[in-house]
Order: sequence, then C-alpha cells, then structure tokens
Amino acid sequence: MQRTTLLVPFLGASLAVALAAACGSESKPQQTTPVAQEPAPAPQAAPEPAPQPAPAPEPPAPTFLTGKWVWFELRTTDVEKSKAFYSELLGWQIESQEMAGMKAELVKAGGKDIATITPAEGKAKSHWVPFVSVPDVDAAVKSIEEQKGKVVKPATDIPQIGRFAIVSDPTGAEFAVFKGVNSDPPDPPAPVSGTFMWNEYLAKNKKQHAAALAFYPAALGFTTSQMQMGEGKKKSSYDMLSFGETARAGVTAAKPASMGGQWLPWVAVDDIDSLPAKVKTLKGKVLVKPNDIPSVGRAMVVADSTGAALGLLKAAPMGEQGAQPGAAQPPAGGAQPAPGAQPAPGAQPAPGAQPAQPAPAPEKK
Repeated sequence: MQRTTLLVPFLGASLAVALAAACGSESKPQQTTPVAQEPAPAPQAAPEPAPQPAPAPEPPAPTFLTGKWVWFELRTTDVEKSKAFYSELLGWQIESQEMAGMKAELVKAGGKDIATITPAEGKAKSHWVPFVSVPDVDAAVKSIEEQKGKVVKPATDIPQIGRFAIVSDPTGAEFAVFKGVNSDPPDPPAPVSGTFMWNEYLAKNKKQHAAALAFYPAALGFTTSQMQMGEGKKKSSYDMLSFGETARAGVTAAKPASMGGQWLPWVAVDDIDSLPAKVKTLKGKVLVKPNDIPSVGRAMVVADSTGAALGLLKAAPMGEQGAQPGAAQPPAGGAQPAPGAQPAPGAQPAPGAQPAQPAPAPEKK
C-alpha cells in the first residue's frame, strides 16, 4: 500500500516534467537557415503580330474611246512587197508575229503598235481594213445587221487582245468593230508622223453619200456635222462623223466615182513634197498629187506597190488649223484611192494597240 502511494507522486511528477518539456519544445522557436528565393519571372508580353503586306492597289479600269478608229490592217496580195514599200516610204518598223494561230506582220511607228499586214485571201485585192472601238462587239454586229449591213467574219475573241468582227455597210464598204481588253490609245495632242490620224469614207454618188451618213449614226451611234472648207468659189462643206465632241471620220465624194464604196485611212507625215518621187521608185502610184487644203494641211493619196490606197497628210501648224470638234484633222474630200476590193475575213489586231485594242491590234488603234 505504502509503495503504491509513493509511486503515484513520482509518476505524476515525471508526467509533469514530460509535459513541461513537451510544451517547452513546442513554444521555443526553431532556428532555420533562410533559403534564397529565385525572383519570379517577369510576365512576357504577347508577341506582336507580323505586319501584313498592304493589298496591291486595283489596276485602273480600261478607258475606251467609242467611235475611234483604233487599229488598221493591210490585206495584201504580196506581204514582202508591202513591207518593203512602207518601211522605205514611211519608216515603219515591221516585225513578224504569231497571233491567234496566224502569222502577221506587226507595224510600229512612233514607238507604238499601229497596224498589221496580213495576206489577202482568195481573189481579194490589196486593201486596208479600219477597226472602230465599240462598247460591245456582239451588240454592234446585231445593230449593223438591223441597218442592212452584213457580217463578213463573225465575232471572234483574240486572247489578251480583245474581240472583233469584220462587217460591211449597205454599200459594201468593209470595216471591223473591236472591243479591246486594254484601254484604247489616247488621242495625241498633235499628229505623230508615221501614225494613222484620220479615216475617210469615199462615196460613189450622192445616194451612197446619203446612205453612209444615215447608216453609221443608226448602226454605231455616230453623229453628223459639217466643216466649211475653202473660201469664195472654192468654198465647200465636208461631212464628218463624230462621237461625242470628237470628229472621227469624214464622208466625201470619190473622184473618180469608181473609187467609191470604201474606207481610206490617212497617215501623218512631216514632208509631203519629197514623197511622189519616192513612191514611184518603190513601184507605187501617186493617185492624188500633193495639194493644199485650207486650215488642214498638205495632202496626197498614193497606191502602194500592191495597189492598196492610203492618204498622206502634212498637217497645218496648230495656229493655222481651223476650228475642229475634236483632235483629229480631216484631210480633203475627194481622194482617189485604188479600187476597193472586198477584204477577206480574219483580221487580227496586234497586242497593245488597241487596234490602235486592235489593236486591233485592233491599246485599243
């Protein structure tokens, strides 16, 4: 009993010491070595998107000059003779090209494409075919047929150049309607030597003259106007076909009448009086000798070595020219071209001309 009593205080004291030690250890702070903390990485800015290239500007829309004769094509019975004649007479640069599966000679003057030379088909004689710019070739063909004109070659596409059709008016005069892929060539402020500057319809008689003045406005939208030429007893009226405010072609009586019923293109030259001798040397013919046209210039008409007729004009100085409704300066009426042959189908305007297109070549001549 006594032993048991002695153990109780001892156990209690031991337990108290143990609890005190335990409590002391928990209350005494433990010393620890501080650990160096790595700095938190700085937040990274989101990468800026790479700059996008600016979209390419839209190319300007083509500019078309409805009613302008934008291209000319010579259909010849002898390509090599024609090339030799025009390169010598007018200084044209002529290069062979393959277009729409056909070989053609591309004519350059003043640094621009202005015409093509192709073989005449069948029994056709040498002749020029002018190309006129229209908004819609198929619509123009339909309108021409409604006005008693005829289709010589149906509307055809030339890749990267444009669309054209060869047609004729009721008198049989042939020409082409053309819509280029590119802009028509702009009107120059003054005639450029070696380039086409005017187109003239030659009428066989008064009836044919009146028919032309009625057909082209009705079929293609031209308007008619007159220019007074000469003075006193030599004063006369010259009929013109205009589009908008710009004169584009003349209509005049053919002399002799057998030359009527065809279109006669005109080319600007710097010197007219030295050309007759050169034409004869090159086996051509002078159909109309050099003559002065008041307020217009000095003109002549020739036939090349294969018989195709062409007008040549040295324009009067700008200060001496009469008032014109457009940039083009018409030559005299009554030119005498070689007899008009019926052109064969298949005219191919060259690239960039917009013909004069054709450009045809029908750039749009």
